[in-house]
Formats: sequence, structure tokens, C-alpha cells
Amino acid sequence: MQKNASLTLLAALLAGGCAQFGPHALQPARANYAQALGRSSAEQLLLNLVRLRYRDNPVFLEVGSVVTHYSLLRGAGVGGKVAAGGTREGTLGASLSLSEDPTITYSPLQGEEFVKRLLTPIDPSVVVYLSQSGWSLERLLMCCIQKANALRNATSAAGPTPDYVPDFSEFRALAHALRQLQVAGLLDIECADGKHMQLHVRPTESPELGHARSEVIRLLDLDPQAEVYTVLPALNRQRRDEIAFTGRSLLGTMYFLSQAVAVPPEDERAGLVTVTRRQGGERFDWNELLGRLIAIRYAPAEPTSAAVRVNYRGSWFFIADDDLNSKSTFSLLTLLYSLKAGTKDAREPLLTLGVQ
Repeated sequence: MQKNASLTLLAALLAGGCAQFGPHALQPARANYAQALGRSSAEQLLLNLVRLRYRDNPVFLEVGSVVTHYSLLRGAGVGGKVAAGGTREGTLGASLSLSEDPTITYSPLQGEEFVKRLLTPIDPSVVVYLSQSGWSLERLLMCCIQKANALRNATSAAGPTPDYVPDFSEFRALAHALRQLQVAGLLDIECADGKHMQLHVRPTESPELGHARSEVIRLLDLDPQAEVYTVLPALNRQRRDEIAFTGRSLLGTMYFLSQAVAVPPEDERAGLVTVTRRQGGERFDWNELLGRLIAIRYAPAEPTSAAVRVNYRGSWFFIADDDLNSKSTFSLLTLLYSLKAGTKDAREPLLTLGVQ
């Protein structure tokens, strides 16, 4: 009877382990894979920014699918012997082993459709919708808009690093003034229809905010008597109550932000990157333009506190974990990448790996 009871208990333990295996495996596996995929995507995006700074071609490789197979192996054993003097001894053993066999499929982002997504200008309506969801209008304009009426937002920086300082000061002043009005609740942007948007700028008695409102009107050369202005996705406007926005492409935005990549001095001396200089020959610091947006630093050794880091050309490039401003801009770039380039037609996988 005791032997039968032991076997019954052993079978119950093994069966119970099987019953709990599925739900218990799902929770940590899903979270771990999601964390790994997110980290890998962030590292690829940062690496491409660094590559653009060095005028190397960006490479986009997406995870097409992750399929994993779990195996649960069970074992049990019962033994016994009779010792001298008639004493009986018994042994009872059980074993459970779990194995995981994941298969990861990688797909390249390439071809005419993907290139078109990279080079198509970001629609200003995207800026409107993101600003309505709480994103800083200053950050959105600096990253996503190439030109507003006659104001240019460092247009030459939306490509390989120029050797001259681009025009950006008035556009940056405009973006900052609009952000002040946005924070104060004096600025509303809405879509009047599927194509055109309207910018509402309410008057104020505050001297500081009144100055910001006047700056917006002056810089964009708007009708000061109007309170509602039509925002057009166009190169030029027709009336003084209109604002013509020209969006950057996703690739242009990436090139623009890649100017914030700091590089080792020896790479500059070796001519591996372009050094931008003022008319008098002084070195231009890109932090003057991008300091409010993002800072991508370098270190000879792997940094211990980084939100995202990559190793390239013998140096570590990273965004500091306590640099919330840079993390916000990088998060915006990740979102824009998902919106513009993330959706793709089905393609044959480039590489399928069975991970052992």
C-alpha cells in the first residue's frame, strides 16, 4: 500500500507540473522577448544614426517573426532492496526538464516601396496629431519640418553633414515661441478637413506671452489682425493668413539628428567625418542647433548607464539614461520610423536562425 501511494503521489506531481507549465512559461517568455526586441530595434536605430554621421549607408533589418517551441521531459523511477536482516529500503525519484527552441526570421527593408517611405516628406498633419497628444511642438517642428513660409530649418543638415553652417536661427526662434504659447494654452491646432489644418493663436495680456505671439506673427509674416491661420502642406503660401509647412522625409530627419553624434577627435583628424566650420574658419558646434533635442555621446569603453548603446568603429556611442530630453527625441524618432517605414509588404526572409 505504501508503494502504491508513493507512485500515486509521484504521478500527481508530474501531472501538476505539466498542467502549470503552459501559463507559467508564457508570462516571462513574452515579456523577455518583447524587451529583447525593443532593445534590438533601439540599437539598430542608434547605429544607423552613427553610420549616417560617418557617411556610411544605413542598414534596416527587421524581425519578421519569432517562433519558439518548448519541450517538457518527465522522468520517474522507483527502486528498492532488501538489506541483511530483512530490512527493506526503497527509493523514489522524479525529474522534469524544460528545453526551448526559438526560431527568428529576419527580413530586410529594401526596394522601391521602402525607399519611397524613407524619402516621402512627413505630412504636417502628423505634427498636428502628435502635438494634440502632448508632444512638444518645438520638438516636432525642429525634427519634422524643413521649412515654414520663408524660414528654413537647417535644410542642408537633412543630408550628409555640410561643411558650412546652415540657416536655422529664425526657425528655431519660431519653434520656441510656438512652444511657449502651447504650454500656456494659447495655441490650438486642428484639422479643418482631411487636408488643411487651422492654427488658433489667442491674444494674451501677459507681456512675455504677448512677445512670443508677436514673434510668431513677425517671423512668419502673418496678418496680425487674424486669430486663425490655415496651415498648408506646401512650399509657398498665397495669403498672409496662411502658413506653408514643408515636411522633412524620415531619412532627412535621421540625417538631421545624426549631426548630434559626437565622434572621437582622432576620427575627425583622420577625415572620417565632416567638420562644419563658420565663414571665419571656426569649428561649428552642432549642439548650438541640436542641444535642446538630442545628444549622442561616445566613450572608449562600454558605458555603464545608458538608455541605448552601440559599438561602432572601435568606440561606444550612447544616449545617457538620465538624459530625458534626448530620450524623448529618440522616442519620437522611433515612433516616426514605425509610422513611415514600419509597415511593409510581405517579403521573403533574408535569414532564418534556429537559436540553440
